[in-house]
Amino acid sequence: MDSARAAEAAGILGARRVVPVHYDGWAHFTEGADELVAAFAAAGPADLLDLGERR
Repeated sequence: MDSARAAEAAGILGARRVVPVHYDGWAHFTEGADELVAAFAAAGPADLLDLGERR
């Protein structure tokens, strides 16, 4: 699932919070945190996205 579809799914499901767990760290990922933030901002529910604290 790409970032745009994740944002769409959050809207369809009426999510109150979205905590993505697989968005960076592996070479085969084509999108990361920046794309997630942009997709959620474009779809409207940007305040739902919780990337947490990376350690």
